[in-house]
Amino acid sequence: MIKVNYNFIVIAAVLLACGFAIATHTREARCFRYTWLGPRFNNESVFLNATCQDATRLADGVPCEAPLVVSHDGTWPDVEYIWRNYALNATCIASNDICATYSYYYDGKVENSTAMCTRAVNSNGDAITSGCYTQTDGSYVTRVCFCRPIPGGLPCNNATRKSLSISIILTVILYKLFN
Repeated sequence: MIKVNYNFIVIAAVLLACGFAIATHTREARCFRYTWLGPRFNNESVFLNATCQDATRLADGVPCEAPLVVSHDGTWPDVEYIWRNYALNATCIASNDICATYSYYYDGKVENSTAMCTRAVNSNGDAITSGCYTQTDGSYVTRVCFCRPIPGGLPCNNATRKSLSISIILTVILYKLFN
């Protein structure tokens, strides 16, 4: 009779599954997908069970992606921490999608920011693959940054600065709302 060490089999199966997950994860180009609620919220804030509808209740057409994120002290999220500890909350890039970070500012200070996968075109109908675009309306500024991630790398979250026409922002909003 052969004696089987079940602990060895379980450990081998877990290691094999982890190796497969890591190999699959590192070959994909990924974007972060979350909404940071802004500096007014931190780990002490009451935001449990909040939804995107709660987070965007004051504005129509504002992009929001679950999960809703806060930081320990209200500063911008630590994307490297999110990547290391919550990589499953990052979403895979489809064929022509790019990463985008959509941020709102009031009087020069950030209000909130949403990271997502999307597609965007400029006023000529050409695909946008990188760059930052801003729209100013009095004290309000909307900034959208686009980038193409590198397979296996940390999802991108920055791009070079350019100016933006309203049509690009509307295109991104409409794509996100109806897709």
